[in-house]
This record gives sequence, structure tokens and C-alpha cells, in this order.
Amino acid sequence: MESGAERFERELERIRKDAVHGAFHLTQAAASALAALATDGASVETMRHAALRIAEARPMMASVFDFANRLLFFLEESAEGAAVAEFCDRYLSELERSARVAVKMGVAVTEGIGCVVTHSASSMVRDTLIEAARRGRRFRVVCTESRPGNEGVLLAETLCREGIDTTLVIDAAAGFMMEEADLFLVGADGIGTFGLVHKMGTWPMALAARKQGVKFAVLTLSRKFWPAEVKRVEEPPKEGDEIVSQKGCFEICNRYFDRTPLEESDVVITERGVWTMEEALKICEEKAMHPLLKGRFSG
Repeated sequence: MESGAERFERELERIRKDAVHGAFHLTQAAASALAALATDGASVETMRHAALRIAEARPMMASVFDFANRLLFFLEESAEGAAVAEFCDRYLSELERSARVAVKMGVAVTEGIGCVVTHSASSMVRDTLIEAARRGRRFRVVCTESRPGNEGVLLAETLCREGIDTTLVIDAAAGFMMEEADLFLVGADGIGTFGLVHKMGTWPMALAARKQGVKFAVLTLSRKFWPAEVKRVEEPPKEGDEIVSQKGCFEICNRYFDRTPLEESDVVITERGVWTMEEALKICEEKAMHPLLKGRFSG
């Protein structure tokens, strides 16, 4: 039988390498793995170290950071295995409940929309569009392939199976398709005072939306905001063979995320309401960062 420590190591490696799933899915994996470690009788030092490793595994996934940050604070109150496992389960339950509320907020924003453009494959955007369609709203969705992971293809397949009029385009066509859009709707891997972190290509699409007068809405959760002390996040480039099979004399830079300037967005939708980005950034100011994370993320 697999031990809690073995499961944690396996899940942590999967989180590091996962190029398809978003922050919500990876946070679920991290919390479940940590719960298994706690149930297996891990010491408080082992769990603290595990929390730090989780935060550093995918630094551009803000809810993964948020889970690790909250866990470190919780470990100062209790290190008993059952209590830590209960904390992990409660975190996931609250995350899922918040997502359901945010989706309802997102559905309201789709009212009167004829064409939505989206990028990558946010689970919350997917659920919002499906719920809006089930309520009788009729609209068209334009999905980008979202290379190199092509997760946008999976989103397009899911939406069209739900009976939604769906078009898949190459990433380079996103700006051109914005001419037909009423709404540019994306999820967020994280929001900080330094910008909106989402799949590479979001920034130029935001510029195209502004040029065409298309409303740009970000659908996310309050747990996907970094504390204001976090000034920058970065992940190393992925393997270049995702872009080309044979390398030439050129360098390959395969980055998954960009940082869209905050002023490019029109509204931010969370479980707490529909706000301007300026209003939403107050969430960053509310968040405390555990001292063990400050040296790693506040620079």
C-alpha cells in the first residue's frame, strides 16, 4: 500500500509537470496529497516543509500558494494529523463552494452577450458558459487552441457537446476574432499587484479587446489573489520540444504564462462580487503572508 509520503511525492511531481489543468485542479491535488501525509502521521516539520514545497512547485498558481500559506498559519495552531487533514478537506470544500458562487456571478455577466472569446481552459469559465446555456441563453463561444498544451481544444469539445455554438481558432487569430466579440472572458491563475497571471497570449488578446471596445472580464476566486507583499512570480520555461521536435541553432523559450497589466481589465468577478480591478486589489491588501514564505516570494 502506498504511504502518505509516497503519495505526496507522486502528486507533487504531477503538479510540477501538469501542463493542462488550471490552478483549481492543482490546488485540489495539493490539498489531497497533504491530507494523506498528515493522516499518515507526519511531523509538524515535515508538513511545514511539504507546504513550502507545494508553494514553490507552481509559483504562478495563486490558489496553490494560498493553500500552502494558510496551512503554514494553521500548523502554528495544531499539528495533529486528523486536524490537519480536516483543514485540508475544509479548504477544498470552501474552494468549491466559492467557485459555485463565482460561477453564478459570471452567468449574470453573460446576459445579452452574443459572442464570447476565451483563452486557455478555465474550469470556472467552462462552468459559467454551460450554466448560462442551460438557462436558455444563446451565444457563440470562440476558443483558442491555447498552444502548446492545446487545452482550448478540450474546452471547445466540451462546450459544443453541451449544444453551445463553438468555434476553435489558432491562437494567432484571436485578435482578428475579437472583432465579432461582445465579451472577452478568461479565468486567472492568479492576480497580484504586479498583474493578472494567465496563459501566455492573454495580454495581446486584452489589448485587442480594448482596441475593439470589447468588455474584458476576469472570472476568479478571492483565494487566487497573492498578498500585496508578493511583488513578482515566475516559473522557468518548459521543455522546448513542445514547440518543435527538432532543435536548430536558435534558442527556444516556452513560457506558459504572461502577466497582463491590471488596467486592461474592465471587471473582476469573484465569489465576493463583480468589481473593477482597483476594487478587487483590496483583497491583496487583506492577505497576510507567512514568514516562512516571505523570503521566497516577497522579493
